[in-house]
Amino acid sequence: KSFEIIEKNVNLAHFNESEKLIIKKLIHTTGDYQFADITIISKSAIEVGIRAISENLPIVCDTMMVKSGITSKYLKNTSCKVYSFIHYKNIIRKANKMGSTRAEAAIDFSSNKFKNAIYVIGNAPTALIRLLDLYDENKVQPSLIIAFPVGFVSAAEAKDILARYKNLAFITNKGPKGGSACAATVMNGLLTLFHKSGS
Repeated sequence: KSFEIIEKNVNLAHFNESEKLIIKKLIHTTGDYQFADITIISKSAIEVGIRAISENLPIVCDTMMVKSGITSKYLKNTSCKVYSFIHYKNIIRKANKMGSTRAEAAIDFSSNKFKNAIYVIGNAPTALIRLLDLYDENKVQPSLIIAFPVGFVSAAEAKDILARYKNLAFITNKGPKGGSACAATVMNGLLTLFHKSGS
């Protein structure tokens, strides 16, 4: 019923069916119709995401909240492992030593562990900026970036930078809105589309 209400109250005609599912899930999660206007899905991002899931690539989250939001039922019939390193003691020590955020230190760690992964960022713009820096330095090659960092400090700016990358597959949004629930919702949506595709 919620999805029927969403379709009646927002124009989704310019999205394909897979994109519509992602947008409707975001609106359902947030109660905010504006996500139909502010969400950016790069060309082939959904296809790339489905392929990454079929290849059982790791899913790296910036926070435990994002990790917890990726529902186990959607992970059935995949061998994808979901990680968040931000709470690791060695990450905390490194962040303190380097004067960086834990989110940045966690991205450094994950980039060394996995050269190719799905990155799901729902809280820390510093994680997204660091990931893009490492990509520029050819130290990591994200398969897909789902980026919905939230807030008024660097979040909108980080997402604007991501949106300018033509060679990366990503799903993000404009402005300060977002959060862990949004990022996890998009990942759950991709997993749903993976199962529907029969991959």
